[in-house]
Amino acid sequence: MDSLYGILFSNWMKLLAKHFFSISFKALPQVVVITFLSLRNSFYSRYDKRIEKEFLKNLNLEKDPIFILGHWRSGTTFLHNLLSLDSNFAYPRIYQIIHPTAFLYINTKYKNFIETKEAKRRTMDNVKHHPLLPGEEEFAMAAITLKSPIVGWVFPSKYEYYEKYLCLKDIPAVDLNDWKETYTNYLKKVTYLEKKQLILKSPTNTARIKFLKELYPNAKFIHIHRNPFNVFLSTKKLHETAIAKTNFQNFTYDVTERILNTYDTLYKCFFDDKELLNESNFIDISFEDLESNAAETIKKIYETVGIGDFENIKPALEKYLEENKDYKKNIYPPIEENLKKKIYERWKKYFDYWGYNYN
Repeated sequence: MDSLYGILFSNWMKLLAKHFFSISFKALPQVVVITFLSLRNSFYSRYDKRIEKEFLKNLNLEKDPIFILGHWRSGTTFLHNLLSLDSNFAYPRIYQIIHPTAFLYINTKYKNFIETKEAKRRTMDNVKHHPLLPGEEEFAMAAITLKSPIVGWVFPSKYEYYEKYLCLKDIPAVDLNDWKETYTNYLKKVTYLEKKQLILKSPTNTARIKFLKELYPNAKFIHIHRNPFNVFLSTKKLHETAIAKTNFQNFTYDVTERILNTYDTLYKCFFDDKELLNESNFIDISFEDLESNAAETIKKIYETVGIGDFENIKPALEKYLEENKDYKKNIYPPIEENLKKKIYERWKKYFDYWGYNYN
């Protein structure tokens, strides 16, 4: 996903100035595009601001959201796509994420165009990509607040600075309050259009249970884990494709170290906060179970955390699984032995916790 396409002109200038306009030559065409889009976004956003002022101030979510948690490339998108088949749920759609400050206007003016747009495939995994499909709200938050690890994908020379927004625990109170207010307002905007319980998926939320619980005390949390070796390989491809595409600087970094460190940071925060959850609002499933028996795993989620009647989703789920039965995952070469040992040593406590072996 194009990380900053939804940014406002004022934020875009602020972001460029913060980084002293340190942009690589190869990124200049994208910078020109984003500058043009930021001007358009600022113009379109006037409509959204009026709606927000008139209608959203007193709007509350009818039910607290359902949060899908898990590291990037752990199967969160697959799980999100499956659960979104239940017509009782809504979710931020990709066009609402790419245009977070103007999607109410875009929905009014370009709804027919969006609905008839042809679906594409994501570069890192060939998963279908369409403006109306579910997306990650963290991209919207990155464009609105500039307080997200995703901004570090664009300006990797300052990646460590933006990484502090992964857990939100060691940031100034003013930044945390701004994040909470912006996040709440964004979900209200989505609810204004969809008017259903939201089911949300952003890997960053895995590290933010404490703050999500503060905002939504009755929220449900579904965590999905996957063999860490496969997570590493798939995340490496993510860095080499989608994240590399968003890099605006001539700055290289050690991809292995970055993946190892981010995974560890994310799950340290996850396990610190996991004690706030119980069997009535939390379930932990494996990608392997979901992949091998999706229907039974989805049924288990419904029954364990009580998110509805499984019969509501069953027909659509069976149809989806039949239509996608020939989907082929990426196949990766074996991990070189020294790297495999390094991954295992750094992440051993997670291998042990979820019961994955070295071989």
